[in-house]
Amino acid sequence: MSEGPQVLRRTEWLHKHLQARRIVRCHSARIDIPAEKLTGRTVLRAFCKGKHIFIEFDEGRFLHNHLLMKGIWRKLTGQQLFFPDTMWLALYVGPFTICNLKGQMLKLVNEDAVKLQCNSLGSDAMSLPFPRDEIYQSLGATKLAISEASLDQKVLCGVGNIAKSEALYRAGLDPRIVGCELRPVQIERLLEAISTVLWDSYNQGGRWTHHVYHRRGQRCEICGTAIRSMSLAPSKRATYFCPKCQSRDA
Repeated sequence: MSEGPQVLRRTEWLHKHLQARRIVRCHSARIDIPAEKLTGRTVLRAFCKGKHIFIEFDEGRFLHNHLLMKGIWRKLTGQQLFFPDTMWLALYVGPFTICNLKGQMLKLVNEDAVKLQCNSLGSDAMSLPFPRDEIYQSLGATKLAISEASLDQKVLCGVGNIAKSEALYRAGLDPRIVGCELRPVQIERLLEAISTVLWDSYNQGGRWTHHVYHRRGQRCEICGTAIRSMSLAPSKRATYFCPKCQSRDA
C-alpha cells in the first residue's frame, strides 16, 4: 500500500534514474498513451504531491501516476524484448528500462492539468519544512471525524490508512472526534504524530512499524487492552485503535 513515504521514495528513485535522459523507445499497454508521444522526449524531473507522482518531459508534457494499492515501478536491464504481463508502461533510456507494473492510473497530461490536480489537494504532509500551520487550520476546520479527515486528501495529502491509524494511536485520540471539536493541544499532538509516523516509515525504507494497524484482537503495547477496529463514513476504511488509550477521556 503506497502512502506518502513510499510515494516520495519512489519519486526520488524515478528522478535519479530518469532526469536528463532521452526516451529512446516507449512501450505502453492497457493505457491510452501512444508510444510516439513519449519517444524522443527528454525527462526534466520527477516530483510528487501527496500520493500523486508526476514525470515532466520537455515540450510541456507530464506523466501523471497514482500507484493506488498495487502499482509499482521497476528498473529492468537493457532493452526488453518481452515484458511481464502486468506491464503498463516501459521507458527505455539506453542502459536500462524503467517499467511501470500494475499501473492502475497512468495518463499523459499538460501543465494546466498538473496545476489543477495539485491545487485540489491539501498541504503535503511529507513537505519540508512540515506545513504545520496549514494542516492545523485544515484539521481544525473540518466537520469530519478525525479518522476520516486524515484520509481526505483535500484536508491534507500523503496520509493513508496505515499512517492514519498509527498517528491517531500515537496522539491518543479517539478516531470519532470531529476535527473542529479538537482542542489546540490535541491538534498539536496529532500534527506531531503524523509527521513522526510518516518520516519514520520513510527512514525505514518505506516499511511501517505497526502498533495498532491490522492488530485487531491483539493487546495494546501500552495498556494491554485488546485493539479494536471501526469503519466510519464516508470512506468506510477500517481504523485500528485502542479503546482505552484513545478514549475521549484518555
